[in-house]
Amino acid sequence: VRGGGATEEKPPDKQAAFADWKTREGQGYEEAFEKNKLELKEKRAEMKDALNAANQAKRLIDDAKERLARKQADKVPDSRDEELVDEEEYALIKSLRETKSQYREAFERHRAVKVDVIQLEHLMQACKTKLVQAFEEWYDQKWGHVAAAAEAAAAEAAAGERYDPQEMFDLMEADRLETQHPDALAYHKARKNAARDVRQKKTGAAAATARGGR
Repeated sequence: VRGGGATEEKPPDKQAAFADWKTREGQGYEEAFEKNKLELKEKRAEMKDALNAANQAKRLIDDAKERLARKQADKVPDSRDEELVDEEEYALIKSLRETKSQYREAFERHRAVKVDVIQLEHLMQACKTKLVQAFEEWYDQKWGHVAAAAEAAAAEAAAGERYDPQEMFDLMEADRLETQHPDALAYHKARKNAARDVRQKKTGAAAATARGGR
């Protein structure tokens, strides 16, 4: 409260002011940020789906390779038609080729979407930076002078509470005695007061002597 009785103006809490600002002056920044955030979420889900598809195709490839190897191992070694492929082996070979193609497609899709995700992450970070900078500029223009005045007042109040070296030593000594020797604190204070009285009396007597000698 100032001397005139008016309530001292204080800047609002920054977090609360930020939340309010995003619905007013900063609505455009907030909408752009939320749009990028939603798109990034969708792309990350798409990247995850592509990765799962690639992993599934890889498992099918490994299974098809194993089955084909067993089939080929079961062939009679002395057969005249070693190059002849029966219907089951042909189906395994065909399935393996198709699965490899699916794996390549899923892998390429995952790689492409990952690039999109990285770009969106950079874009979102830039959008966030612009959002915060715009708010800081608005807050400083609207409340900067009030915050500066409050800081100056706080600094002035802190300066008025400074102690000279002797006072600081006395405070530290009293704190040490209170912590380590509580019974000695009263004696320490009484001794300091008595010494102060003696100094004041000596100072007064010396002044009176000086005046009498004139």
